[in-house]
Amino acid sequence: MVPEQGGGSPKLVTRRDGVRAGAPAAASLARRGGRGVMDHSAGPVIATGTDIVSVARVTGLIETGGDRFLRRWFTDAEIDYCSAMARPALHFAARLAAKEAVVKALRAPSGGPVPWRSIEIGHDGAGAPTVRLAGTVLETARSTGIGPLQVSLSHCDEYAVAVAVAAAG
Repeated sequence: MVPEQGGGSPKLVTRRDGVRAGAPAAASLARRGGRGVMDHSAGPVIATGTDIVSVARVTGLIETGGDRFLRRWFTDAEIDYCSAMARPALHFAARLAAKEAVVKALRAPSGGPVPWRSIEIGHDGAGAPTVRLAGTVLETARSTGIGPLQVSLSHCDEYAVAVAVAAAG
């Protein structure tokens, strides 16, 4: 939290959700309709996960593995979305990082390979990323008391990064 100071220093403001934040950050969130703010009505945050992926590595995997690689890691909707972008590898890398971050947030015991297609990274009407779980991944989340998951994605030419936040279910 930014400390409250006088003069030209940033001031703290209270957002609609009652959290105090620096004025520039709060103004940015307000312009985006609050996008990116954790919905605490779902329950307290109980776990987080983060991951970073090399875009060059994903580019190489797509070039060498082609459709086989894509269909192992991504749902049809993810493949359609990323393939429609000017630089698909950036978007595939961001979704790969998000899937890894989600697995870390689930804190599940290692019981074999992760069914990666059971974690789908989509987006809502405002463009914010969403997480949809299915199959054994969804069962694991439910059995460990995890409810809603939120993710944040970012990328540059070299890397894609994602953070997943799990709320109590």
